[in-house]
Amino acid sequence: MFRKSIIIILAFCIVSSCSDSEVIKDKKTISGQIILPLSIQNQPQINVMLFHAISGIGFQEHPLYEIETFQTDQSTFEHTFDYDPKGNQGLLVYAWVDLDGDNILCTPSSRNDLAGAAVNEEFPETNKPFLVQIDTPCVGPDWFYPTAK
Repeated sequence: MFRKSIIIILAFCIVSSCSDSEVIKDKKTISGQIILPLSIQNQPQINVMLFHAISGIGFQEHPLYEIETFQTDQSTFEHTFDYDPKGNQGLLVYAWVDLDGDNILCTPSSRNDLAGAAVNEEFPETNKPFLVQIDTPCVGPDWFYPTAK
């Protein structure tokens, strides 16, 4: 019995020592405006996705790590989310409208949905309002960022 208890305690200590510490995230609130083409008569639901512009440390850095998604039917927005500052920098706000009503951003047979993005590479040090111009058909966030050099 004693031996079994020691084995269980050792196993628990090994497992708990190998686990990552709890990630502490900061609550951040962003705001902005989404501009749609004048040809869109009614205000459609706008799908908004938030991305770390750059994520990772050192040689492991990569662009566009998704944080979360939300929807709005307003041209202005304010949104609060959990932001992990460790190894992440910048924020990209990507938005698209589903003009054909299929809840999918473009398909081979339907290519009329529109998208746009705005980036703040200094986020969270600066938290200026985002201005997203939705006018580009059938592109994902990687179309907008990083920009070609």
